[in-house]
Amino acid sequence: LEAARIDGANERQVFFREREVRLSPKEFDLLHLLMSRPGRVFPRPEIEERVWGRPLGKDSNVLDVHMANLRAKLREAGAYGYLRTVRGVGYAVRPGRREEEG
Repeated sequence: LEAARIDGANERQVFFREREVRLSPKEFDLLHLLMSRPGRVFPRPEIEERVWGRPLGKDSNVLDVHMANLRAKLREAGAYGYLRTVRGVGYAVRPGRREEEG
């Protein structure tokens, strides 16, 4: 995500093209995790454990709702296509996307 940056875990701020993207604490934690290893697909159980500290249950849609909200906020800031869903596996940040590809 060359056009996006996270300003430290203490600041908990996300910027895209120098404009702040306001995220909830969980949305921030989710994006921070995914951006820690661009291109790596994080399995749902690992995301749940690292972001929520526990499994959410197989019938839970909490992760899906947070991903949808995160995608909407990134799109609103002009960041299209940065988050990738791998059906049946998990989520990833697309590596090396340039902002003009949006």
